[in-house]
Amino acid sequence: MQTIQKMIDIILNADGPVVLAMIVNVVGSAYRKEGSWMLFQRDGTQFGVISGGCLENDLQSRAKDLFETEKVEVVQYDLSAEDDLGWGRGAGCNGVVSVLIRDIDQEFRRFLYVTHQQLLAKEPVLFIQSMNIFNDYGGITQNGHRYGNRKDDLPVKIDTTIPFQHQAGQENISDYRFFFQMLWPEPSLYIIGAGADARPLARLAQSVGYTVHLLDWRQSLCNETHFPTTLSFRIGDVGQLLETIQFSPLDSIVIMTHDFQRDMKIIQQIRHIPLLYLGILGSKKRTRRLVGEEIPEWIHSPIGLSIDADGPEEIAVSIVAELIAVRRRKMT
Repeated sequence: MQTIQKMIDIILNADGPVVLAMIVNVVGSAYRKEGSWMLFQRDGTQFGVISGGCLENDLQSRAKDLFETEKVEVVQYDLSAEDDLGWGRGAGCNGVVSVLIRDIDQEFRRFLYVTHQQLLAKEPVLFIQSMNIFNDYGGITQNGHRYGNRKDDLPVKIDTTIPFQHQAGQENISDYRFFFQMLWPEPSLYIIGAGADARPLARLAQSVGYTVHLLDWRQSLCNETHFPTTLSFRIGDVGQLLETIQFSPLDSIVIMTHDFQRDMKIIQQIRHIPLLYLGILGSKKRTRRLVGEEIPEWIHSPIGLSIDADGPEEIAVSIVAELIAVRRRKMT
């Protein structure tokens, strides 16, 4: 799955023209929500999805007419139609979806570059797009800095009180209509312990949009051969390695060293760091011994959703499912 941060990176590094399609309004039910992005390149390459396959071909056709034109258009798809020409025939949807399609010109590319720098710094951005004047767009950072083509200040503020909260939709302000979307940084997962059971976890987490970092004291295990999808490897004394990382409240940590004494030191070191998620592999009884008390609510133990998982692959599924549930505020 391509995150928006990854899609911006693809745009900035693309050799040829790119067209961006983004859902700006949904009435009724649809496969994806407002704020879903998809990219089209001239050679036919696509990144992301915005429907269950019923809109992509038409959007690809429209993208061919937009490459290097600097044009923007909005197309509406009625997925509830049941006639032979209806978009919803066999799609299982029952809504009306509006998609903004934009040729990425140099000006918008510069806007995305600034946005990308913010996301790399783990800073969310509120994206604003006028639905009346398409070259009227901008961003607001967490500290209130505004950038882009937005000429006038709008009475809106960025709200980051709930990490990764889905915020996207349209609003009327002073007789004009605007689309707003909170752009969150790519979620980061730090796995401590490079055993064999960490491999499917790293692979699956990356496939659903996490940036995965691995910490371990064994170079023979903590490497690209065993973890080809992992972004970074930190090898050495885990306690010292943790001191070099500036964690944010958007980050998640999974401890799976299988070493009781090492886990105890790690927990003591990170227990006061604000994190989105902290999970410890092992039984509740083991975790109680690790923390020396009843397990605090902010520690997930046993780790993963209760699906009676058996084996590294199924355990990885349960952990990633729990990571997603916490990120989507379906559980604490």
